[in-house]
Amino acid sequence: MAKHRVLWIEDSAFIENTMLLAPVYLSGRYDPTIALTATDGYDALQRQDFDAVIVDIRIPPGDDQRWVDAYFRSFESLKAGRLGLKLLDVVLAGPKEQWRETLSPAARDPERYGVLTVEGINELRNDLSRLGVSVYRDKGRNETADALLQMLEEITNRHPKREATSESANGS
Repeated sequence: MAKHRVLWIEDSAFIENTMLLAPVYLSGRYDPTIALTATDGYDALQRQDFDAVIVDIRIPPGDDQRWVDAYFRSFESLKAGRLGLKLLDVVLAGPKEQWRETLSPAARDPERYGVLTVEGINELRNDLSRLGVSVYRDKGRNETADALLQMLEEITNRHPKREATSESANGS
């Protein structure tokens, strides 16, 4: 049985959030890819399809100048540094002139996405609803160590007919 390919876009995945990965690995059902920046996350979405994508709202830009520019422009509003939300907008709300890359239909499927962040749901509800993202956890509100695993299960169990993305379909 193929493992579900999952992408976690989280800048502290290898630091304070390491404990969230342990249950994912121990389950044996998932093949996680970690992206530490908006650039890395967007690049991963262009390279292959994932069965689930978990995004932190506060991520650094990385080295793609478009993300660097978006990061510095964000300081003009009260939503400074929310590049995870910008990434969701670029991917799920449709291509814009500066984002000409073609993403697969799977990459643009909002049912494959979840948000794990310290940002409160009241601050994000309208944006997530507009983008069609319904899986959300606040990692600052006493979430358990298996919060990431629970999110992945919620996303991948939505479509029991959908097979785990096979390695051969992704060129791996």
